[in-house]
Amino acid sequence: MPAQEEPAGSLQPTTHGNPLGLMEDDKPVLPGVNVRAATPERLVHLCVTSFGENGDIKDEGEFPNVLFLMHKWFMTSVELAEAFLDLYQSSDETVVCPKPSCSHLPSQRQCELQIYKAKICYAVRYWICKFPVHFDLDCKLSAVIKQFGSLVQREGNSSFKELIDLSKVPSYDWMRSISVRNPSMRHNRKVSLVFNHLEPDELADHLTYLEFKAFRRINFTDFKNYAMTASLKDNPKLERSIALFNGLSQWIQCMVLSKTTPQQRADVIVKFVNVAKKLRLQQNFNTLMAVVGGLTHSALARLAKTTTCIPGETQKTLMEYTELLSSNNNFSNYRKVFHQCVGFKIPILGVHLKDLILLHTALPDKVEGNLINFRKMAQLFLILRELTKLQAHDSIPGLFANMDLINTLRLSLDMHYTEDEIYELSLAREPRNSLSSPSTPTKLVVFAEWVAGISPPDPSTINKHVHDMVEAVFKNYDGDRDGFISHAEFEAIAGNFPFIDSFCVLDADQDGMISKAEMKTYFIRANCHALRSSFKHDFHEITYFKPTFCIHCTGLLWGLIKQGWKCKECGINAHKHCKDLVVMECRSKANASCNRRLDSVSSNGSGSQDLSYSTKRKMSQRQKRSRVHRGTQTEESYFLPPAQSEMNGEYGGYYEGQVQLHERLLKAEEARDQLMAENAHLKVLLDNNIDQVTLLKSQLGMIKKNTVTFILEQMDALHIQRDTEV
Repeated sequence: MPAQEEPAGSLQPTTHGNPLGLMEDDKPVLPGVNVRAATPERLVHLCVTSFGENGDIKDEGEFPNVLFLMHKWFMTSVELAEAFLDLYQSSDETVVCPKPSCSHLPSQRQCELQIYKAKICYAVRYWICKFPVHFDLDCKLSAVIKQFGSLVQREGNSSFKELIDLSKVPSYDWMRSISVRNPSMRHNRKVSLVFNHLEPDELADHLTYLEFKAFRRINFTDFKNYAMTASLKDNPKLERSIALFNGLSQWIQCMVLSKTTPQQRADVIVKFVNVAKKLRLQQNFNTLMAVVGGLTHSALARLAKTTTCIPGETQKTLMEYTELLSSNNNFSNYRKVFHQCVGFKIPILGVHLKDLILLHTALPDKVEGNLINFRKMAQLFLILRELTKLQAHDSIPGLFANMDLINTLRLSLDMHYTEDEIYELSLAREPRNSLSSPSTPTKLVVFAEWVAGISPPDPSTINKHVHDMVEAVFKNYDGDRDGFISHAEFEAIAGNFPFIDSFCVLDADQDGMISKAEMKTYFIRANCHALRSSFKHDFHEITYFKPTFCIHCTGLLWGLIKQGWKCKECGINAHKHCKDLVVMECRSKANASCNRRLDSVSSNGSGSQDLSYSTKRKMSQRQKRSRVHRGTQTEESYFLPPAQSEMNGEYGGYYEGQVQLHERLLKAEEARDQLMAENAHLKVLLDNNIDQVTLLKSQLGMIKKNTVTFILEQMDALHIQRDTEV
């Protein structure tokens, strides 16, 4: 079988009937790719001969597509362009025209030399039209093609010059940010940023937007580097895509575990299963795998009480998706469904990247010395063609993204937790009560190994996401545009961020409102520590004066002094050997009291005396308007709450009177006297206990002495009895 048709009149050296620098393939992978291995120069020549005299590819062969897509595996684009240029310049010597009277001028279209040069230009034109991204991103490549055009122009081939003209190359940058918003809906469509109010379909749409944006930015070089090294080092685009996968899976687990009751956790799981249904309809398999992987993680799968609250239909759907994405038989179920899907779809990137790694590991890049293993390139082409084809979509059908929600989601998914931390929280929600629960977290049922070991996003990325998220929050929730978020609004927003600190922690200046600067500072400082710090207790050894029990093992803290360890922040108690095993979240008493105080203020105003005058004035300004709806008319009425009216009285503030202060002082002294009396009583008990211990020690000594004497006497009696028998 001939490797590739040669042009008439071309001179090709041969050995044993085969051209030098070429190995034929008896079983081609693709139609028209009959080359097993060849030198780069021969590959360029064979690409040229794949085109007919009219510029069409012969027999619809795939050889040019394989070469132009895969050439970066073994040479740069500049080197390939220079190879076409060299072939054009040397064609006067390598191509022999059979017509003796031919002058080989550009006007003679039947000249074999001009036909061959035309095919070279057709090949370059095909490269420009099918892969414009190469020329849009590589300035050196564009310079070589322009040099090629100048050479053709000097020879008088103006028609050839038009074939390789780069002025018509569209702007096609894989790195650019895509836009899928509908301008007509930008102003009249508002999406809630609160997780509890967000519909599953809307959440799925925006997750698909984020996924496709990250997937579309990955280029051929990123795929190649990962396949060759199996490492994400110096591969930020691919690492970002994987971090998005990990972040979504962890966020789902944290959103479920942030709820305190089994029914609440079950409701969150049901919501994410509905998100998975929408992702399946969108054919977004990569995000679907992250969602199902998070829901089937051992940290959630072990929650027996929560599972009993999940409807049977939801459990059945989750099981079906788990089976679809299972790694059994090399993801055979997923591969079958994926190849049946048409149109827009997002693949499970890890599955296809593993295919690239296996092919690259199994097959060498070069054979027979220095020949390019083009059969390997054709096999890799099948995988990369599918990925690059899916990246070519300009938009996501039927999706209209809200950028404020995108920014909020992006920051939520950037919060980084470890599996051990999440599993500890799972144990805190439903403690281990049987041997069936594993002692350590296990991997996700459908968790791909290639997504493990990703570090949190870099600080610059975090800063950008925090800025965008804060701007989105204030844009949607700061109704009076005074640059502050109230306590009630904060409670709604905080639902998107599991384990976020209380309102007064973010309110650094304690003025009753959160400013943009305060919110930005908190999220930048709290990143990567949001969950980890929640489990760190500040234990110190302490003496208890009443029966106290361990929070971990529920056992009594025994002893006279320094019976156990107490957390300075949340006040929990534990044995010395139990304090490192405690998995309960550390909730500061100060934060809790602050939240209770703010709750009371927001509910009935009874806690006005606990706030400063400036705080009350600012809250009064935000609450001064209420709308009274009457029929179809809307009238505005202004009022001040009673507590606020009293506050804005003669003195402009609230000051504690001397009588109340004196009463508090008397109560404090009374409590001090009680503690001193209790302390004296405990000292008497301690002295009595010490005397009892001394008495017990002396009695123990007498018992030891009598026991030894008795043993010696019995031994002497035995010796006497033995001597008598003898």
